[in-house]
Amino acid sequence: MIVEIELDGGHKAEIHSLERNVLTFWSSRAFPPGAPVRFGVLIGEHRRVFEGRSIGARRVEGDRFEVRMRFVNLRRGDREGLLAAIES
Repeated sequence: MIVEIELDGGHKAEIHSLERNVLTFWSSRAFPPGAPVRFGVLIGEHRRVFEGRSIGARRVEGDRFEVRMRFVNLRRGDREGLLAAIES
């Protein structure tokens, strides 16, 4: 399942995968390597905010970019909740 997230600044994006500590999402905004990434997502009934650093971005279609990021402080419970949202 594709999960919608809200990046800082109100931009919408969609999570496509989470492998270990690396999240891949599609966005209309590109992030250069090392750029901070902060987003909010609804997990169950609670909104969680996550932070990380961009590994890089590449254009995938039209004005959309595939962004890969590494989490900065990802707690096990938050990771499990995020995985559950993606897999449902």
